[in-house]
Amino acid sequence: MGTKVRTASKKVAQRAIAQASLRSLFPEFRPSKFRKASDEKTKGHIRDLREAYLHRGLVLYVGAGVSLSLGLPSWADLIRALSVNMMSRRVETAIDTLKQLTEDQKWELLGRLQVQVEERTESDKPILMMARAVKDELGDRLPASIARTLYRHVRGTLRMRWQEEEWKKQKKTPPPQSVRPRSRRALPTSELLDSIVALARAERDVQGVQAIVNYNFDDLLDEKLREQHVKCRTVLSGRDIVPAGTLPCYHVHGLLGSRDVGAGNPKAQGNFVFSEDEYHAEYSDPYRWSNMTQMSLLGRYTGLFVGLSLEDPNIRRLIDVTHRQYPENLNYAILPRKEPLNAQLDNNDSVMKNLFEEVESKSFEKIGVRAIWVDSFTEIPGCINGVCGADAAV
Repeated sequence: MGTKVRTASKKVAQRAIAQASLRSLFPEFRPSKFRKASDEKTKGHIRDLREAYLHRGLVLYVGAGVSLSLGLPSWADLIRALSVNMMSRRVETAIDTLKQLTEDQKWELLGRLQVQVEERTESDKPILMMARAVKDELGDRLPASIARTLYRHVRGTLRMRWQEEEWKKQKKTPPPQSVRPRSRRALPTSELLDSIVALARAERDVQGVQAIVNYNFDDLLDEKLREQHVKCRTVLSGRDIVPAGTLPCYHVHGLLGSRDVGAGNPKAQGNFVFSEDEYHAEYSDPYRWSNMTQMSLLGRYTGLFVGLSLEDPNIRRLIDVTHRQYPENLNYAILPRKEPLNAQLDNNDSVMKNLFEEVESKSFEKIGVRAIWVDSFTEIPGCINGVCGADAAV
């Protein structure tokens, strides 16, 4: 009798194992339940951020995602474009040695070879290694090459604005052929940038945004703040003085100013960090101005990371080190999912994705960062508006 019971129990166990799936083992990670729990977490995080914004002060940490919303290239696209530029220069030099070709033949050959360069440029190499190769090859031409690539879609607008400013300074009337509609001279903007400006705008009886740490080479956010009459100061080193009542915008990886680009004179300013060797210098010197600035702000205020993947080892190191010293201070990061969370797609794959998201969230929490997951970049402005009270629905 006992043998029969054991056999039956074994069969039941085997049947249960055969029928087991991620959906049955982790019911809380099935899409509908996970979506509800995720939305509740997001609302709670935004309430906490609003509390910090109102009473303790907030620091914004801004990455390439913000510039991307303005039509500027991503970091990977910037390096790829510079790699193509670097190889194209070599092609041009090689073609110039073919003296027997006519000018038309040279241009035809150059066009064909440049297409091959673009098609064959490696995109799977580590970004910082590619950046170092670009820097070594371009040398002194690097800042101008980066600026041209970075601002290529807005250079015409910047040039018009710079000319207009020069005419005003010299109290001159621009020639008729130079006059353009104001819409052609307006700074590029996006819903995301507008939400950041709204958050940064000072309000009475609100602690608000105490500083902005910008990891981008462009200063379009700074210029937009000034255009919207926000008193701010672009800070590039520890020697820069920030007047009382002025919002500091720290460019900790250096700057290629839009005004310089508009004037046709792009130059690198501040602590310019572009390639592998420069990142190594950042890691190795804890007393570097950029590191000290970030650690000071991370230790004093709640932080909100926007447009950053938080994969940069140096940023993660600074967050981790500071959190160990000030565990009560929390940071928040708005992170777009690689794929939207579809509550209707209830299968093992969706459960697995939700499990990985939860594991990643727990990993962020270990270094004091609360992840706010969104399905797309278009949801980020709504989160930011919720922090400053512009979105009553949150």
